[in-house]
Amino acid sequence: MAKPQTALQTLQRVFLWTIIVSFSLSALYGIAVLLGANADTIGSQVVASTLIVGSYSLAMLCCGSVFNKPERPLGVVGVVISALSMIWSLWLVWSEPTMPHNAAEILFSGITLTTACTFASLLLAATNYRDTLLHALLGATLVFVAITTGMVLLSIWSIAAINGLYFGRALGIVLILAVVTGIITPILGVLRRKADQQGAPVQANDQANDPYRLDAVTAAALEAEARRQGVSVAQLIT
Repeated sequence: MAKPQTALQTLQRVFLWTIIVSFSLSALYGIAVLLGANADTIGSQVVASTLIVGSYSLAMLCCGSVFNKPERPLGVVGVVISALSMIWSLWLVWSEPTMPHNAAEILFSGITLTTACTFASLLLAATNYRDTLLHALLGATLVFVAITTGMVLLSIWSIAAINGLYFGRALGIVLILAVVTGIITPILGVLRRKADQQGAPVQANDQANDPYRLDAVTAAALEAEARRQGVSVAQLIT
């Protein structure tokens, strides 16, 4: 008998089908235009709307990747920001040319915050194995992402910040550090997990001599499961 779907699984399926339908409709309309169909204003707005819905649905799906982890609040915030940004983008598409004051600033701010939450959620979801080094790298990456986001928002709302002597260089440096550490951290997590697994046979021999001894692989698995559920190892096994 098939297991009933959880609310999270249902939400993920909704996001996936929204992405598929949105991009499929946009692709079909683009093909029709290239074949000679009339691209009127309404049609262009429909295509823009489907692309917006598909793109933000993808961002919300990425933010939802941490819903089963202790970092769930970040995913919830990311989904809320993505949804609000999507609604604002759709409103701008259909309200043109009567755009309100600061419409562009609000739009780019929403895109910036959505991108930051998506990047951070994917990073946390991809880095399952965490030791002292990886915790430090994760913290540093999130700090770089937060600083980059703040500087980008400052440049959106303040022209004077862009004209600063060292602002552009500082933004570039922090952005590079955020991207580099964001790529290195999950890769290093995979490598360190494999290294621990390769050392498991030696520890298995020790455990054969002492069957009541907890090996490092089992301990790491217990710690990972405890972090996923947001409890301590002692609470998990009792």
